[in-house]
Amino acid sequence: MKSRASNRLLFLLFVFSLATGVVWVLDQKGQTGLSDVLPRSWRPGAKESPPPVEVQGPVLDLQDSFARVAAQIKPAVVSITATHVETIQAMPEQFYFGDPFEEFFREFHGMPRQRPTPQPRQYQRRQQGMGSGVAVDPRGYILTNEHVVRGADELTVTFQTPSLKKYSGKVVGADPRSDLAVIKIDASTAVPFAVLGDSDKVRIGDWAIAIGSPFGLEQTVTVGVISAMRQSLNIEGVAYSGLLQTDAAINRGNSGGPLVNIRGEVVGINTAIYAPTGVFAGIGFAIPSNRVKDIMDQLIEKGHVVRGWMGVEVLPVNEVMAQQFGLSTSEGVLINGVQPGSPAQKAGLVRGDVIVSFNGQPTPNPDVLRDIVARTEPKKTVKVGLVRDGKPVTLSLTTAEMPKDPTASGKESANPSEPSKARAAEWEGARVESLSPEVSEKWGVPDATAGVAVTGVAPGGLAERVGLETGDVIVSVNRQKTPSVEAFQKASQKVSASKGILLDIVRRGRSMYLSYRDGE
Repeated sequence: MKSRASNRLLFLLFVFSLATGVVWVLDQKGQTGLSDVLPRSWRPGAKESPPPVEVQGPVLDLQDSFARVAAQIKPAVVSITATHVETIQAMPEQFYFGDPFEEFFREFHGMPRQRPTPQPRQYQRRQQGMGSGVAVDPRGYILTNEHVVRGADELTVTFQTPSLKKYSGKVVGADPRSDLAVIKIDASTAVPFAVLGDSDKVRIGDWAIAIGSPFGLEQTVTVGVISAMRQSLNIEGVAYSGLLQTDAAINRGNSGGPLVNIRGEVVGINTAIYAPTGVFAGIGFAIPSNRVKDIMDQLIEKGHVVRGWMGVEVLPVNEVMAQQFGLSTSEGVLINGVQPGSPAQKAGLVRGDVIVSFNGQPTPNPDVLRDIVARTEPKKTVKVGLVRDGKPVTLSLTTAEMPKDPTASGKESANPSEPSKARAAEWEGARVESLSPEVSEKWGVPDATAGVAVTGVAPGGLAERVGLETGDVIVSVNRQKTPSVEAFQKASQKVSASKGILLDIVRRGRSMYLSYRDGE
């Protein structure tokens, strides 16, 4: 009996130890004393937790560096809310009293309907998008991406630290080609700002710190390294060169935020990610700060970016081309076409020339050439080094300002004396093409219609706000007839959204006017 009772007592004590964390220590005889059943933390001299792990100085210094950079930059990083006001037409709800068969009998006996035909009503819908930005000037100038502010009717800029402050922002300049924009806020005092560093000193493997508002989560800090320098990249149909690639986590909402080095200098503006699944996959891209500086100054001063232009279609040179064109190496840029009336044609450049230098700088590939030409101010005369039929040639070329659509004038004609006939053009987010019989048949355009067909409308642009849709045929712009793409380009260059735009269009076989003015 005693043995059975002892075993029962030991079993109960064992269960109690499991529930309370009591540590049992049995002696050699399998017996235990009262002091042995006390928890470790209750024993004399026992410690409640293990001692901290020893961390060496360099590790702590690195951790402190990240913390200091975050504390320094976060006050200058803002979240941007872009609001787009959309006007929508909808049919009103219809409610009636009376006999449900009343209308049937009235129509059966040839009597007119009593109920009025409902008219569509208009209402406004507000859509919001989120992005990031960074203040780079105490006067309230903020850098962000052009795609963050594109088509926005209202901008709200929020500083999170040291205290929550919201401002109404205004776009002073935007550049779709570089995906950069500058916002100005009116603050009563100087705003916290970050310093733009020298991106030419960035090395692959350097620390990279991204700060922004991914998915609307403000003041998020992620750390990685500079993974690569990308010479050429095509993002949503736009060619970019010289982007910084990083594995610091960048997601939707980080656009426009800063990429910072370990010294707390902004070395890039986050602009895009490679995300097959829609979320961060370890590959993000930022616009280098040195390029940002040039563009930012022009956006603040002029509201747009002025780029040099020469007017050629170019291709990279491979080994086969180098052999056929008499080049010693495969470095150079092959001219595939010269646009009529362009600076290149006036300077004497022809198809088949290989450009090896521009303004004294080597041009090993098309990306380098485009970058050098774009950075050259218009109306500047420079020397262009060529290889023509295996022989070196130097020509003088005077640059012009890059047009809004540098390809609108078309490629070089087989016969230079023949006038160029553009088949397509871009205008404020709308793509227009010549009205062909196939297009007319597809959209039911009347035979006698003379105009240009709208084959695409980008969301958020002026064309969408005017009301253009894919399939429309533009007959005139501000009362000027547009029977061809060239006529449309000439007429559209004269319009102003602030003064008003009137389009005469044909939509699904029906003529109608579209009118628009900023603020109305």
